[in-house]
Formats: sequence, C-alpha cells, structure tokens
Amino acid sequence: MTGRILSIGDVESIQGKSGNTFNKRTLVLNCTYSNYGEVYENYPSFEFSGRHIDDLSDFKVGDVVTVSFVIQGNKYKKENQPEKFFNTIAGYKVEYHHRNDSPKSSLQRDSQTTTTAEQKVDDLPF
Repeated sequence: MTGRILSIGDVESIQGKSGNTFNKRTLVLNCTYSNYGEVYENYPSFEFSGRHIDDLSDFKVGDVVTVSFVIQGNKYKKENQPEKFFNTIAGYKVEYHHRNDSPKSSLQRDSQTTTTAEQKVDDLPF
C-alpha cells in the first residue's frame, strides 16, 4: 500500500499472554484519495515488530512510501465469555515510493515508432 506517512509511533513494550515482552512500533499512512469530487479518507496503520522494529528509523512524517504487509488473525478467549477474533496488519517492508515514468517513455516510443513509419513511407519509390 502506498501513501504519505501521517505518523510514526514510538517503540512500545507489550507483555504477551505467555509473559514474554515484545516491542512494536506503529506507522500510519494517509491514503486519502478523490474520485469525481468525492473524497475518501483512508488512514491504515501498520505494526512493525521483531527484526523490523528499526525499519522505520530512516523515514519521517510526510515521506511517500510503499508498505508491504501481511494480515494476521488471532483468537482471544477469556473465561466465561465468547471467543473474540481480531486482526493485525503487520508491516515487514517499507520503502520510498518511486513514481514510474512509463507513460512519458511510452509516448516517446510512440513518437519514435511514428517517425520510423513515416520514414519508411517516404522511402517508397512512387
């Protein structure tokens, strides 16, 4: 998913149900877009943990990035209560977004093709 960084959270220490502590950091993107005058707000958040906790250190608010992620589902059961399910969007890669200039280069290719075709027509003996 590609968007502009809205916020990068501090490192949080969380105690798991096994008693072990793990660290996580949250990245929020602004992926708001407009379609025919309608504005659709979208602010997905991604959790980075484990070996990916420091992946966010090279980025700042306002950078346009692409985040690779997986969706992890978990089950929670507390005594005498129904099971609950929740999802975590876990980021595992973040990189600067690079615009692809292919529309421009395809226009250049089309003009070159046209020029070559025109040259062939001009080379006809009649």
